This record gives sequence, structure tokens and C-alpha cells, in this order.
Amino acid sequence: MKKYIILLLAIILVQPSSLAVGMKNTMGKVMDSWIGENIDTVINHWGYPSSEKEIAGKKLYYWLNSSYVVSGNQYGVYGGESTCNRILEVDKNNTVVKWQWEGNSCPSTYIFSGKKLVNPNNNPWKKKSEL
Repeated sequence: MKKYIILLLAIILVQPSSLAVGMKNTMGKVMDSWIGENIDTVINHWGYPSSEKEIAGKKLYYWLNSSYVVSGNQYGVYGGESTCNRILEVDKNNTVVKWQWEGNSCPSTYIFSGKKLVNPNNNPWKKKSEL
């Protein structure tokens, strides 16, 4: 019985780190799938970026998504925030060359569509049936 309890505790402690690794791998695949594409193609799938910046001669596009969920209906009960922030760097031809992401809800918002992993809810101009 003691062995089963220790095994159960080990599984519980290891599982969150396994999920985090899986999330990073999935999001890495999402972002890697856009390397070499023109930024206009990305915008057609993701929707307009939150902002564009040029820093140290590099052109960066930012998609910043977050939502806050309140749980409970009494004072002192809080929810959590879901975020998915993505940054793409493009070269002088507007081709995606680098990426960065951070957040806790990125992979769960993506689906595989053709050769790209895309978020079907980000682009109001593209019909979901086209994805």
C-alpha cells in the first residue's frame, strides 16, 4: 500500500512538468510551421497583429492575447489569466525568420489545418470552412 501511495505521488508530481514540456513542443511546432512564410500569409491566418515594431533594425510583429477568468461570486475569490503572446521577426522581404512565444494557453487554442497549425478564431475575415 505504501508503494502505491509513493507511486501515485510520483506520478502527480511528474505530470505537470510533462504537460509543460508537451505544451512547449506543440507551440514550437506551431511557430516553426511559419518560418519561411511571408508575413501577409501569417496575418491571413492569425488576423492583424496587436502591434508592429522595428528594434535594432529588425521588424517585429506582436500578437498579444489574454483573458481573465473570475471564479466564484464572492469577495476574495479569484480566477486566473490565460495568455498567449507571439512575436515574429521578418527579414527585408517580409519572410518570417525567427519567433518567440510565452503564455499558458497557446497550444490549446490551435488546430492543425493543412500544413499549418492555426488559430481559427483569430481572423474575422477568413471563414472557418476555408481553414
